[in-house]
Amino acid sequence: MRYFDLFHPASAAFYFLSVLLLCVFSPHPALPLCALCGGLAFLAVLRRGRMSARAIAAGAALFLLIAVTNPLFVHKGKTVLFLLGRRAVTLEALLYGVSLSVMLAAAMVWSRCFDAVMTSDKLMFLLGRLSPKTALLFSSALRFVPLFRQQAGRIRTAQRAMGLDGTGGRAGRLRAGARTYSALVTWSLENAVDTGAAMKGRGFGLKGRTAFSLFHFAERDVLLVIAAALTDILAAAGMACGRLDFAYYPLVTLTRPDALGSIAIAAFAVLSFLPVVLEGKEELRWRCCRSKI
Repeated sequence: MRYFDLFHPASAAFYFLSVLLLCVFSPHPALPLCALCGGLAFLAVLRRGRMSARAIAAGAALFLLIAVTNPLFVHKGKTVLFLLGRRAVTLEALLYGVSLSVMLAAAMVWSRCFDAVMTSDKLMFLLGRLSPKTALLFSSALRFVPLFRQQAGRIRTAQRAMGLDGTGGRAGRLRAGARTYSALVTWSLENAVDTGAAMKGRGFGLKGRTAFSLFHFAERDVLLVIAAALTDILAAAGMACGRLDFAYYPLVTLTRPDALGSIAIAAFAVLSFLPVVLEGKEELRWRCCRSKI
C-alpha cells in the first residue's frame, strides 16, 4: 500500500483541489512548472516508474501542439521572431503558448494522480454524506465504464465464434458494430435494473440507515490540511498584493517577487513535491526495517 493511500478522503481531496486550483489560476509561470514537475514525480511513484511510452508521446504531442499553435493564431506582442505570410510570429505569443501548455499538462498529470489515489470507495464516502443518490449514481457510472469494455469484448468474441466477425467490407463491419451495440445496450439496461433491485432489497434509501467506513481522520490528515491551507493563503495573498503578477503582452513583464511572493512560490513547490517526499520516507523506512530482519 502506498503511504498517500492512508490519508483520509477529505484531506486528500482538499490537497488535490488546492494544487489544481493554484496551478490553473496562478498568473505566475513558476507555480504551474512546480506543479508539473511534482505531478510527474508523484505519478512515477504511483506507477512504480512504469510510464507507458504511448502516454508520454501523447502528452508531448499535446504540449507541442498548444505551444506551437498559439503563436500561429495569436499575433500580439512586440518582439517579432519571423513573418508567416503577412502574420507576425512573436516571442510573447510563443512564451504564452509554452506557459499554457505547462499549465494544461500539469492539470492533466494531477488529474491522473487524483484518479489513482481517490478510488470509488473514497469518492462514495465523500459524496455519500451530502447526497447518497448522487454518490451511488457517480460510483455506478465509474464502475460501468470498465464493465462496458469487458462486456463489449465478450460480445465481439461470441460473434466471431458464430461467424459474425464483420467480414464483407465496410457494410459488414457496420452491421457487426450495430449488433454489438444493440447487445451491449440490452445488457446494460438489464444490469441497471438488477442493480437497482439489489440496492432496494438491501435497504438503500431507508430512514435511519447508517453507513460503515474504515476511514478515520488522523494526525497526518490534520497536518496535510494545514500545509495545503497555509499554501493557499500565501498564494492568495501574493496574487492579491500583485507579488505574483506576470504579463506576456505586449512585452513580457515580470513583477519581481518580494519576500511574500518568494515564500508563496517556495511553499507551493514544497506542497507539490510533498507526496514524493512522504513516499520516499516510507520506502526508506521499509528498507531499514528489512535490513534489520
